[in-house]
Amino acid sequence: MNDATESAHIPRLPARRRAARAAPLLLLTALLFAGVPAAGAGPPGFAAALQRSLPLAFGVYGIEAEPLQAGDEPARSLAGPARVGAGFLIDAKGLAVTAAHVVVGSRRVAVKMADERVLEAEVIGADEEADIALVRLPVTLASAPVFGRTAALRAGDWVLAVGEPYGLASSVAAGIVGGKRRHFAEEPGMTYIQTDAALNPGNSGGPLLDADGAIVGMNVRTVVAAAGSPGVSLSIPIEVVLQIARELQEGSIVRPKLGAEFHDLSPVEALALGRAYAHGALIELVAVRSPAERAGLRSGDLVVGFEGRPIVGSADLALALLSWRRVPGTRFTVWRDGHYRQLVLAE
Repeated sequence: MNDATESAHIPRLPARRRAARAAPLLLLTALLFAGVPAAGAGPPGFAAALQRSLPLAFGVYGIEAEPLQAGDEPARSLAGPARVGAGFLIDAKGLAVTAAHVVVGSRRVAVKMADERVLEAEVIGADEEADIALVRLPVTLASAPVFGRTAALRAGDWVLAVGEPYGLASSVAAGIVGGKRRHFAEEPGMTYIQTDAALNPGNSGGPLLDADGAIVGMNVRTVVAAAGSPGVSLSIPIEVVLQIARELQEGSIVRPKLGAEFHDLSPVEALALGRAYAHGALIELVAVRSPAERAGLRSGDLVVGFEGRPIVGSADLALALLSWRRVPGTRFTVWRDGHYRQLVLAE
């Protein structure tokens, strides 16, 4: 006897009871598909957010000088090989920022706006250590750019990187925030936002946007391991970018150098020092005759306070040093040989 024949002998439920049993299944099906968009609709994407700041971004081409050959006309040296990067406007009157390495040493700087216009930028100043340059474009905006707050970013938040990778105009890459306040020992005065947005040559200097399209940083580079992993992408927080831009507008930056390299305290180092938490900035190296040496800092010191403010990680010390101007009398709180010590930088 086949299955069809067997089913003929199963007693049928009354219609009312069949409907009662089917109701929960229909409800579950409705809940499962309630949030599914119609066929072809797709996810909402970031197009609306990009409308807010994409017109502020531009490609940057630092035109290098070509040496004149015998018999050459001077005009032939105006267009030489170009370094490609990106940038973005920071006010309504044409002030903008880009990566310093793209424009420093260039004879002329060309920019390509989102609407395809090609303009020439004037370099006002550059902080090569921070890799930030301030330029002016012959443009005006109806309203000022919108900036977000790095403090409002959370790990896992969507971000967008706009740039000119390999000369591809107004390219956009999406990713998520992997972490904030990242710091590297060889760059004592800088801190970064970590993302997994794909940054390639030509992205340097472009804006990092939050999911609402507000500018939250400047893209600088990707750190790739020797094994060839995708690496992590780094962006300078917009607060740091704007601070350095203001200083460049006012004139040359006079920022004291501590003369020390430091990094986050690792769990292994915390155990070795007898610390219950991996907090503080561990001094790696102290330069001879530097302010750090005059203050009495040593390799192996754990800095937990600077000018009365707590140092939870090396990024805290890096950010404090960005605004550091008064050298004599600067106070450090360090953990050394199982005790806290107060160090004061002498005159």
